[in-house]
Amino acid sequence: MQHRIVSQDEWLTLRKQLLVKEKKLTRLRDQLAAERRALPWVKVEKPYLF
Repeated sequence: MQHRIVSQDEWLTLRKQLLVKEKKLTRLRDQLAAERRALPWVKVEKPYLF
């Protein structure tokens, strides 16, 4: 992959755009994790030893 060479200002603009996407992904991941934690539980009938 060839990397472009850009000015600091252009890099900062692109970085801010990427940060918006990263934050959106984080919120979606957190929402998904909350949905997983909200799933009903199943009682474990068999005694287990760890």
